[in-house]
Amino acid sequence: MHIFWVAAAAAVLGCGVARADESSGPPANGDAAIGVGIICNTPEQAEQFVSLRSKGAAPDKAMNTVNTNARNERACGVAAVAYIRDQTVDTRKLQNSLVQIVRISVVAGYNGVGWQRVSDMIQYAVLEGEGESV
Repeated sequence: MHIFWVAAAAAVLGCGVARADESSGPPANGDAAIGVGIICNTPEQAEQFVSLRSKGAAPDKAMNTVNTNARNERACGVAAVAYIRDQTVDTRKLQNSLVQIVRISVVAGYNGVGWQRVSDMIQYAVLEGEGESV
């Protein structure tokens, strides 16, 4: 998975959350999508990432903090992946918008040159949600 992070890091660290096709909003459960963003090994790690971001931490600092706490340099990272959305775990406020922590099944990852198939990889993505926080 580390290969995917390097390929996608420059595109994501500015916003810190995955973006699918913006015109139609996030994919529904069971839908396939392609996105670039933060994915984590556990929902707790994704929640910690969002919590740190909501307190003002930059995306790279939040990701490094999560990885340090997990004692795993690959617990959360930036990735370009093709995935199938499973279920929304949580919805959180991040600045003036909502983000969703979503369980995904990764089916392929981009390594900077091309797509590589991945089997049996469950991750937790931080996706921009629909609507605005009030």
